[in-house]
Amino acid sequence: MEIGTSAVTLVCDLPEEKDTKIKRSRKAFLICVGAVVGAVGFVIATGLLADQVFRLRKQIDSVNGELFEIRFDQQVQRRNEENSVCLTKECILSAATLMESMDESADPCDDFYQFACGGWQKKNVIPHGHEGISQFSILDGRIDRFIKEFFLEYNTELDSKAINNTRDMYDACLDLNAVEELGITPLVKILDSFGQWPMTVSNWTEDRFDWRKASASIRNTFGVGFLFQVSNFVDVNDTDFSVIYVDQPSLGVPSFILRENNLTSAHVMDYFTFISAVALTVRDAIGGGAYDIDIVKDIEDMISFHIDLANIMTLNEHRSDWNLSRIYNPFSLDELQMWTDSANATNSMGQINWYEHLTDIYSIADVSINPDEKIVVTEPEYLKKLVQLLDQTSPRVIANFIHWRLVLENIYDLNDELMIMADAFDEAIYGPFSIPSREDWCLERVHVVMGFAIGAKYVEDSFDPQTKVDMKEMILNLKMAFSSLVEDSNWMDKETKINALEKAAAMKEYIGYPDWITNRTTLELAYHGINTKPDTHFDNFQSAKRFMVKNNLKFLRFRTNRDNLWISFPAVVNAFYYPMLNSITFPAGILQPPFYGKGRLAALNYGAIGVVIGHEITHGFDHNGHKSDKKGHERSWWTNHTLAEFYKRKQCIIDQYSNYTIPELEGTDAFHVNGTNTQGENIADNGGLREAFRAYQNYVARNGPEKRLPGLEHYTPEQIFFLSFATVECSNESPESLEDQVLFGVHTPSRYRVIGPLSNSDDFIQHFKCPTSSPMNPPNKCTVW
Repeated sequence: MEIGTSAVTLVCDLPEEKDTKIKRSRKAFLICVGAVVGAVGFVIATGLLADQVFRLRKQIDSVNGELFEIRFDQQVQRRNEENSVCLTKECILSAATLMESMDESADPCDDFYQFACGGWQKKNVIPHGHEGISQFSILDGRIDRFIKEFFLEYNTELDSKAINNTRDMYDACLDLNAVEELGITPLVKILDSFGQWPMTVSNWTEDRFDWRKASASIRNTFGVGFLFQVSNFVDVNDTDFSVIYVDQPSLGVPSFILRENNLTSAHVMDYFTFISAVALTVRDAIGGGAYDIDIVKDIEDMISFHIDLANIMTLNEHRSDWNLSRIYNPFSLDELQMWTDSANATNSMGQINWYEHLTDIYSIADVSINPDEKIVVTEPEYLKKLVQLLDQTSPRVIANFIHWRLVLENIYDLNDELMIMADAFDEAIYGPFSIPSREDWCLERVHVVMGFAIGAKYVEDSFDPQTKVDMKEMILNLKMAFSSLVEDSNWMDKETKINALEKAAAMKEYIGYPDWITNRTTLELAYHGINTKPDTHFDNFQSAKRFMVKNNLKFLRFRTNRDNLWISFPAVVNAFYYPMLNSITFPAGILQPPFYGKGRLAALNYGAIGVVIGHEITHGFDHNGHKSDKKGHERSWWTNHTLAEFYKRKQCIIDQYSNYTIPELEGTDAFHVNGTNTQGENIADNGGLREAFRAYQNYVARNGPEKRLPGLEHYTPEQIFFLSFATVECSNESPESLEDQVLFGVHTPSRYRVIGPLSNSDDFIQHFKCPTSSPMNPPNKCTVW
């Protein structure tokens, strides 16, 4: 507050003295009269002057009193401000982090992302060999460093067998001498177990190979299918139980290489070169005797089959939308048999006995297939087309394809010779790229199969159990905030509001880690059956895969345990909403600064992890989540009027984000953000921000106003909330990374994940006092939740 002061000036005007000639005879009289008049004038003037002086003194005394009161008030204010500043260690560190991140030369009402992240972007350059850097990648790196340090420790009896196994697997993966000594021998053993790779030997015969038996065995060993994929998981329409799903497979290579192409296409020729190099290497290693010209013919036939397979598959962009009415197609076993039989295969290659095939798969887990087994087929038309394709394809071509896919499945666990061939193919397709270090690659490989064992060690060392308690309270507060926004909404009718409130209340949360991993006995039981050695990399991972596949198949007959159905490992920096279970998951890895910190201002936590919580809650009500009910069942719980309003509001979000542009990508197809592909995440970003701020306001109403941060006393806690929200999205990305994200990703680039929600937020605009029609306060705003 500024105080203005004014000075008072007294001005006395003296009369001019005039020269007058006075006759000497009247001089004495005039002098006398003049003396009397002068005396009277002096008295009058003195009286007037005294009155003015008295009045002035009163004014001065009044001003002095006011100044004293002001100085006293200022002293009190300074003392209050000192008392209202948080000076704990956590607050000092938080303030320092924010100040480093900010660019206060930027106007927050013009570009809040620059205002919040400008300093961070200057400080955090993209590391050499990386495509970007972000708050998420920094936390990932922090956790990776912990895991590597833990891997480097010696095995000890104090740790469980599962934890010691992770070290063995990592050590064996790093033992390149042992890997090179084995060469491609492990791969050859696998190929031989399925009748040898036809194109690499001169004496292959059809009687060595049955693609159905081979496919069932591969599913049991590697958990994958090359012609179709068989799996079991929670039944979307009855989430208390699991069901068998049959779906189209992964192609093993990007579909754009194959789909609608031919043998003369550039990428197909690169693919041919890759296959040829590997096939010749295998042939020479085993002395297979196949002629080069025959190998060329086999590769051409196999690629043609791979192209045909790609052409009958449903495009991923048509599968990305969660449309259960299209992808949820339940069959009985007999109905499935009749369905594929109706394709009228004329020879044995196109015939599938589903009961026999599924029995072969599930027998490894001692699970019997019932004659009336329910099977959900994701792409029924694909299965018919597959039968027709197999019916007109020779056994040799099918055998070559399945063996080649086995090579692709295992190539990165083999020696340098084959890995270099795979990297050369990737570079031919995608252009130059940075190959991760062996240490990073091995860490990722081990984490994928031993994630809960690694999580147990991470939680033991780096996770405060109190965090679970704090998060439970925050999640409850966010659910209450979401519910209040639903109740306040003027576009939803009463019936739909009740259904939305029930779904939010029923949402199951998973926080930090499953409790069973902290118990040595249960952790060892969970991984019982995995056998590892510190010098057998390939065999270690085969053992882990077989164990995981067998365990997964067993769950077909288990009732869904909603209290312990985790979809993420603990040491992961991310959060999840899972529609089939109506659940939200927050692994331990994300529950640390800058997202969450014990002892920090609630404004910081609600602005960061609070928005993340709200984001995941909102996914239950986005363009896909709104299609399922509180149990995860696909069911329309909206009235037609409210649903029409919802679609109108989400279209506003689509249009808003589609108008955002990336200057670095001008002139490319990625210049504009894809508002359609990113709509789910954008709806969740906007809803999460509103819910978290509402929850923070409720927190303040219960607990009183928060203190300010040192060095940032000129920002209110509410403004700190929005700064915290923005700074967790700070990032630097290469143009190539941005282009890939815009073209193929479901998340909007970080800049607009900040600007989009804030420019729709009346709360933000109020607390930063952004003028009407300023960039951060546009006239048209979008709100869904």
